[in-house]
Amino acid sequence: MPFTITRMARPSPVWQESYVRVEKGQRMIIEAEGAWSPDARNRTVWCGADGIPGLTGDDDFLLPGSNVGMLIAKIGETVVAIGSRYDNSAPDDGVIFLAMNENPAHNNQAGYILAQIITFDE
Repeated sequence: MPFTITRMARPSPVWQESYVRVEKGQRMIIEAEGAWSPDARNRTVWCGADGIPGLTGDDDFLLPGSNVGMLIAKIGETVVAIGSRYDNSAPDDGVIFLAMNENPAHNNQAGYILAQIITFDE
């Protein structure tokens, strides 16, 4: 039987615990909606959970190579791009943590994303 819960993700590069535990290989769906703004250095740039198209984070970001402002998750030691919809198996055992793909040295973000997490029995 599926388990469903909705969590609010703040626009922050600090990992936020969802309190949802998964096992490696377990199917999970995360659907996200809302708007938030990464720290665009003296500009306001709003985006959704997919982040800013065409603007990828460098090595200083939580998930280098993924869009700046994208919703990302950490499960165990594995970080994955979530965006507005993720439907795949869990890459590792552990609790799902959510964050904005942002540079941890930046601290001027706004908004929030609502993430609906659905897990399925194996």
